[in-house]
Amino acid sequence: MANSDLMPLEIGGKKYRSVKEGLATILAPYRENRPSAAKKARNNDEGDQAVFYNPIQQFNRDLSVLAILVYGEGAVADKETRLAKKLHGRQRGKVRNNKQMNEAQKLSKEDNPTSVESSVATNLKKRKVDELEVEQEVGPGDAVAKKAKVDDFDADEEELKIMQLEAGNVNLSGADGQNGGAQKPVGPPQHHASSDTKLKPVPFAILDALSATGLRALRYAKEIPFATKVIANDLSSEAVKSIDLNIEHNNLSSTVFSNVGDARAYMYSKIGNEHHYPAPSYVHRFDVIDLDPYGTAAPFFDSSLQALADGGLLCVTCTDAGVFASNGYPEKAFALYGGTTVKGPHCHEGGLRLILHAIATSAAKYGIAIEPLLSLSIDFYARLFIRVHKQQAQVKLLAGTTMSVYSCDHGCGAWSTQLLARNQTQKDRVGDTMYKHSYSQGPTTTPNCEHCGSKTHLGGPLWAGPLHNPYFVQRILDRLPTLNTSTYATTDRLRGMLTTALEEDLTLSTTNTPSTPSDTSDQLSTNPALIPRLPPQTIDLAPFFFIPSTFAKVVHTSTPPEDALRGAIRHLGYRVTRSHCKPGSFKTNAPFSILWEIMREWVRQRSPIKEGKVREGTPGHRILARMRGTERNFANDIKDNLKLALDKADSLEDLKNLLRSGLYRAENERMPAATEGTAPGPESTEPTRTEQDNEEAATGADDRGVAAREGIPQHAPPSVTSAPSKLKIIFDEKLGKEKQRGKLVRYQINPRANWGPMNRAAGG
Repeated sequence: MANSDLMPLEIGGKKYRSVKEGLATILAPYRENRPSAAKKARNNDEGDQAVFYNPIQQFNRDLSVLAILVYGEGAVADKETRLAKKLHGRQRGKVRNNKQMNEAQKLSKEDNPTSVESSVATNLKKRKVDELEVEQEVGPGDAVAKKAKVDDFDADEEELKIMQLEAGNVNLSGADGQNGGAQKPVGPPQHHASSDTKLKPVPFAILDALSATGLRALRYAKEIPFATKVIANDLSSEAVKSIDLNIEHNNLSSTVFSNVGDARAYMYSKIGNEHHYPAPSYVHRFDVIDLDPYGTAAPFFDSSLQALADGGLLCVTCTDAGVFASNGYPEKAFALYGGTTVKGPHCHEGGLRLILHAIATSAAKYGIAIEPLLSLSIDFYARLFIRVHKQQAQVKLLAGTTMSVYSCDHGCGAWSTQLLARNQTQKDRVGDTMYKHSYSQGPTTTPNCEHCGSKTHLGGPLWAGPLHNPYFVQRILDRLPTLNTSTYATTDRLRGMLTTALEEDLTLSTTNTPSTPSDTSDQLSTNPALIPRLPPQTIDLAPFFFIPSTFAKVVHTSTPPEDALRGAIRHLGYRVTRSHCKPGSFKTNAPFSILWEIMREWVRQRSPIKEGKVREGTPGHRILARMRGTERNFANDIKDNLKLALDKADSLEDLKNLLRSGLYRAENERMPAATEGTAPGPESTEPTRTEQDNEEAATGADDRGVAAREGIPQHAPPSVTSAPSKLKIIFDEKLGKEKQRGKLVRYQINPRANWGPMNRAAGG
């Protein structure tokens, strides 16, 4: 973790403590007036803070530096490629008229002593006069404005070089031209003494919108070599004073600039302000915006999306897990994020999808589509890295990648999803792929759980697409072995959590290593640092995890060993992996009808329970009533469940829903006569699934919202060969054993006593 000096420092009569994290060092101020003992927070052992600093979130900051590094390498390379194409296009246009230009130059030299070079200089002088007029509007004699004019010439430096090339005075390699040397540009030569021989770095701007001590901004400036400008903004004037002190302390005054003000107003000020340069720290559009507030980041979504450049990276932290990942404040979650939370143990993964939905809907209003690169539930907060694209056609796919969830949270814990719309691929007249957008058919389930008969609760709307981009995650993992562990103290945890996040993608091959997609191979050949995009219509095959111990608790049995449970699922042809959100959690594309059949077979084969241990009328009793070898048949099971539920029905609508539930189970859970007895044997690799899944597969993957990812092996839910009760279930621990990946810290142990989110800073 961060290193903090034990003895406080005193600067200007004020006490500070020096904290080193990464390559940056900050001076964090103490409060002058200590609070009373009654108000002192028990989990705040960092002293009485005037500006907020939490060492527990070093993992967050280490991860952010690496994520921006990996993203930025591709973004900078893409900018350089586009700039090179632009320069090449200009040169080709001029070459076509080269002969006429040479003749004009000869005539000009014969008839007029003024050379072409002087005409170029005249044009540049005229441009300088125009710039000085703008400078006078800012204020004559203002040193800051004068420096801004120097930076203003950076934008036209490429055009200046082309003009010099056209005049025959300089080449791109920096060698002398035919006229005996490179012409010095008219303008501020002190700032660009070598601008004729070397291009400036491609601009890459980062905004730390809620900076507090400025630690993030300082680390970005020191640890991201291609960052040209980093803005550290905070609403508190005391915090900005601390930021300025830390900028000077780290000798970063030429790269990091502070700004005091509301982050939303500052980001909104970038709209329609393309040609106004009031200060050297001016940035029109940011390549990266980092939102790390104390609490929710929802108020900043709209403004940040409009201040990002096309293809930019939005980094979001939300520390209000008590709202987006709990069941206590559905009304507040809806007010902040535009949806209600998911009830059940998978609520933290539902919280990630709720935040993504809020960002996606905010972006859609402006024709911006989002692409989650990495979405993590960490300790007490959520951390997301999202790439944005200004593409209206992809915005139209949003309804088809948005879902609601029906959760049986008071019963067996099963859940089912409902997409809000359908995105179906079609071919247009010339054979190109296009999308047809239509309404979803519903409902996808009954009001009562089809497995245990309990009532379900509605959650959402939520993001239904992938939480991560596997190529992005793999790039970060590839960089970890090169890191200095003294600088990045959380490397072990980074490796464990990112490996688990990469394994969550059930569409990857069994090696869990993404391959290069065919549709981006040409682009990657010219820009290998670019992160490939996933198809924007992709739907996550397993949007939530389940926890085996909660399943075992429902039927009052022992929890199956992880290897045995994985082996049973894989033997049936389904995929299964861990989830990064919670220890002991599994993600699988197997439906709940298969999972509950596996649990019933676990009880029957390995862990029998005493008769009468499961009370009648409970969800566990209804699930075990379908166990193989019992005298109860399927019809009696439905009848008994209906009887129990009818006694609790309070209205005519409840009666209708119960009857619909019974009819649905009778029609969809019965095995077709033609397939009865065709269960695969233990040596068979033919996978299975329910009749409903088979019917959906016959209508095409797009009806289910599942789009194939080109270049990544698909492992969609298998086709039906028999009903779940006819499957041969084998708890093959050898098949379920995970590949050894060394010692991984997949789930964090409490790093120290009294750790947590801490209380707010108490500065003025």
